[in-house]
Amino acid sequence: MFNLKNFKLVNKLKNINIKTSWIKFSNSRKSAQSQDELINAIIADNKFVEEDLKLRNMVEDMLVKEFSSDIKKNKSYNFLVDSVVHKLKQKQLGDIDIQEDII
Repeated sequence: MFNLKNFKLVNKLKNINIKTSWIKFSNSRKSAQSQDELINAIIADNKFVEEDLKLRNMVEDMLVKEFSSDIKKNKSYNFLVDSVVHKLKQKQLGDIDIQEDII
């Protein structure tokens, strides 16, 4: 005997299965896109690290030229280099903020 309630329930379950499959597919596409974005962000961060290392090396070279190679023996040498790099970054960011305020 044909049961209309069972038929409707089975059709609803089929539709739910299709919807869940679509949601899974769209989520997998989003995660693939987010993985690409994550990889690009890591690469971009790596560029910033390289720029920071270049800046740090430049500051170290300037300190050695200004004082002498004996400055590297001081306990506070790394702190001095870090603070100079930090001040340079702050100045650069301050210049960027001023330019954005003008625009």
